[in-house]
Amino acid sequence: MNLREKIANWNIIKHTKIWLIISAAIILVGITSMVVNQLTIGSPLNFGIDFMGGTVITLTCEEKPDVGAVRDILASEGFKDAIIQEAQGNKIFIKIKAETLDNDVKNRIIDGISVNIAKVDTEQIGITSIASVIGNELKKSGLISLALALLFILFYITMRFTFKFGLATIIALLHDVFVTLGLLAIFRIELNAPFIGALLTIITYSVEDSVVVMDRVRENVKFRGKETFPMLVNKSITGVWVRSMNTSITTFFASFALVVFAGPTMRDFSMTLMFGLLAGTYSSIYIASPLLVLWHKGKEKVSSVTEKRVISVESRVETTTSESHTEQKVSLSKKALKKKRGKKSKRKRR
Repeated sequence: MNLREKIANWNIIKHTKIWLIISAAIILVGITSMVVNQLTIGSPLNFGIDFMGGTVITLTCEEKPDVGAVRDILASEGFKDAIIQEAQGNKIFIKIKAETLDNDVKNRIIDGISVNIAKVDTEQIGITSIASVIGNELKKSGLISLALALLFILFYITMRFTFKFGLATIIALLHDVFVTLGLLAIFRIELNAPFIGALLTIITYSVEDSVVVMDRVRENVKFRGKETFPMLVNKSITGVWVRSMNTSITTFFASFALVVFAGPTMRDFSMTLMFGLLAGTYSSIYIASPLLVLWHKGKEKVSSVTEKRVISVESRVETTTSESHTEQKVSLSKKALKKKRGKKSKRKRR
C-alpha cells in the first residue's frame, strides 16, 4: 500500500474536536502573550518604526559598509533594535526607534561609521523623523485593507459556491490571522510596513488552498451516492491532501531560506510569511472542512427523518394496495363459486 492509499483511509473528520482544540490552544497562548507584551513593553505586538515613529538616517559611503560593524556601533549607543538596510550606491538606511536624536548622538554614529567602517559622504547625509501619527494612519489603512479583503473573499466564495462555504473560509482566514499574530507576539518579532503585505499574502495563499478543498467537495456532491456528508467531505480532503502538502512544503522552504539567509531586514517579513503559510495549510484542511460538516449535521438528520417518513408512507401504501388486491381476489372467488353453484342447481332441476 503506497502513501496515497494510506491517506485515503484516514478519517480526518472523525477527529474534528482535536483539530479545533489544537487551534484554540495556540490562539489562547498567543492572546496571553499579547497581554504580557502589553504589560511589559506597552504594546501587544512589537511594532517597529513604521508604526510607532522614529528616525531614519541615510548615509552614502565611498565603499560598501559592513552591516554587522554598523550594528555594533549602534548597539554601543543604546540602539540594539535598530534596523539597517542596504541599497545600491553603497547606501545604508538606519532606522532608530526615537523620534528625536541629540546632535551629539547623531555625530557619534556618523563619525564612528566614517572612521571605523567606511568613509561617509558628508554632503549626502539625510535624517528624517517619522511621527507616530503616520504609524497610526498605517495601522488604520492596514485594518481597512484586511477587512475589505475578507469581505471580497466572502462575496467571491458565496458566488462560486454557497454562503456556508464562504463563511467557513472566512473563519479559517481569521484563524490564520490570529495564529500568525499570536506567534509574532510570542517571539516578539518586530513589525513594520512589509508586515501588512505579508498578512495579505497569507490570506491570498490560504484562500487558494481552501478553494481547492471546497471545489473537490462540490464535485463529489454532484456524484454523491449512498455515502454520508461527513464521509464525502473526508474523501475530498484526503483527495487533495498530498497536493496541499507539496505546495505548502515547497513554499515553506522558500520562506525558511529567507529567514536564515536574507538577514535581519527580511527576517521579520519572512517569519510572518512562514507562520501564515503553516496556519493557512492547517486551516484549509482541518478547520474549514470540518466546519462544513458541523453545520451540515442538522440537514443530515432532517433528511434522514424525511427519508424514514417516506419509506413508512410507501410501505403503508404498499400494504393497503396489497390488502385491496387480496380483497378483490376474495370477492372475485366468491362470485365465481356462486355462479358455479347456480349452474349446478339449474342442471339438477332439469
